[in-house]
Amino acid sequence: MDINQAVAELVKREGGICIFDKIAFPLPYNTDAVACKFGLGAELYMVPTDQPVLRQRALEFLVDYWKTFPDKVNRFLARDTRRAVKFSGDPRGRIQSDIDLPPLNGYGAALMGMVDIGVKIDNVNPYRADVLVRRAEQRELSCVTAHFQICNGQGKTNFDVLLAATLRWCAICQPVHGSAGCAFVFENDQKSEYTQQLFKRFPGFDFQDGGWFALEAQDVHYRIKCVNWLTVLCDALVEELGGRDKMRAALEPVCEVHDYPGGVVIQAGAFPQIGDTWRDEVPEAYRLVARYTKAIRFEAYREGLFRVPQGLDDNEETLAWIRRFD
Repeated sequence: MDINQAVAELVKREGGICIFDKIAFPLPYNTDAVACKFGLGAELYMVPTDQPVLRQRALEFLVDYWKTFPDKVNRFLARDTRRAVKFSGDPRGRIQSDIDLPPLNGYGAALMGMVDIGVKIDNVNPYRADVLVRRAEQRELSCVTAHFQICNGQGKTNFDVLLAATLRWCAICQPVHGSAGCAFVFENDQKSEYTQQLFKRFPGFDFQDGGWFALEAQDVHYRIKCVNWLTVLCDALVEELGGRDKMRAALEPVCEVHDYPGGVVIQAGAFPQIGDTWRDEVPEAYRLVARYTKAIRFEAYREGLFRVPQGLDDNEETLAWIRRFD
């Protein structure tokens, strides 16, 4: 059986989305090793502004992520390091000291926590929050990204946690745009070329790599990557689309539009959906948001968003994927 068919059958047999927390997609050349996992994720993009402001937003975002999962997150990856170190208690002081190290310009760090699902070689952290603040001379977007498991230890989904956290993170980070929902979770060295069949079959899972999208977008700041269960738009983008009243008239009641200080979060349906293109199941609420926001979508890719199998074109596959809800 094809590997993604096996995943689909497993989900159907187990009767719920929580099974995704217990499985991983293996590497084809080493089935004892993990290519990617599945989870919930959020990514938010910030326009270039004062460096102290961006670094403070990064700090508050990381601390809030830890407060959301204090029993799951226990390692800190400091700037310019490759190995995370364990910590206990509130990491604010540790992160602040790292931020304050010279040079006081750009900044990158992460919090993470491992969950053992029984795979022999497993370097993919289902709990991870990354921050990337660009240097002052760069004109690219800064970004924050967070991932965590789909369900908690009691078998209850974390959908409400994701919605509440995304709204808090938007208030903290003041993003120009972003998204949140079901997501593929990779190690830092993403191996997306081995998961292309998953990309094509399950459209509700997002590929999130904030740094790579920012590199592709360069100085184009007011164009979104794509939509997900939650789609974040700053006030300027809301106004470009005609304002809040027009948006609500076009999207509600299928979708819900949440306000936060600085923009809106569009919620496409009551809960995230993964869809299944093999069964012609593409979430209609996602389609509605995609059509409404198509005019502000970024499509000027040079190298694409992710690695693809040999013989496929990076740009063509990227454009096909971001248009999957059209």
